[in-house]
Amino acid sequence: MNYNVRINEVKNQDSKVKAFANVTFGNALTVRNISIVERREGDGCFISMPSYKSGYVDEYGMPEYKDICFPITSEFHRELSENILVAYEAKMDGTLKKNGMDFGDGTNEPEYSVKITPIEKEGSTLCGYGQITVENCFVISNVSVVQGQYGEFVSMPSFKSGDKKGSYRDIAFPVTKEFREKLFASVIENYHQAIERNQTMDYSRAAQPQQSMVAESRAMEPVAALR
Repeated sequence: MNYNVRINEVKNQDSKVKAFANVTFGNALTVRNISIVERREGDGCFISMPSYKSGYVDEYGMPEYKDICFPITSEFHRELSENILVAYEAKMDGTLKKNGMDFGDGTNEPEYSVKITPIEKEGSTLCGYGQITVENCFVISNVSVVQGQYGEFVSMPSFKSGDKKGSYRDIAFPVTKEFREKLFASVIENYHQAIERNQTMDYSRAAQPQQSMVAESRAMEPVAALR
């Protein structure tokens, strides 16, 4: 896995969030808004992945937050956290280059897999919901397939920017036009494959009772003949 880390400092020095990191995998797919947070004891910082407030609360009645983008192996979680902090320290001492810090070997596009679940909700334009897994170690969730005026399109996870227009900015997004087309085509294809699988399963379930009735009828034929 090869990736680049860039650091953006937070201007408010009183904030526990000291900076945000943008991570770009293989010069093709960027994840931003990874927080670098100061520990309560003031002993260093830790990494907090982009998240959203869920509709659940914990045992203390506090709202639970769900990560949107996150490592799925302990090894890569440790590696990514350590390297983001290395880049942050370089930013603090003025040695981080303008184009960030590179980690890993090569510059190839990351390998990925897609899993989309079709959704049927009356009055909603949301058609499917799922995730993209990068290099079997990092997940981007909250990826949507939406029915638009001119057909289906892919919507990446986003956050409200806070500007006067109330616009949204993608948390994760393809960097190049070529990779965007390739990735989004994979998402749409996986969505349609999931629909076909569901239809096949529904057909099989519907056919089972009829097949059972035919089998039962045939089993009764010798008995009827004896009578």
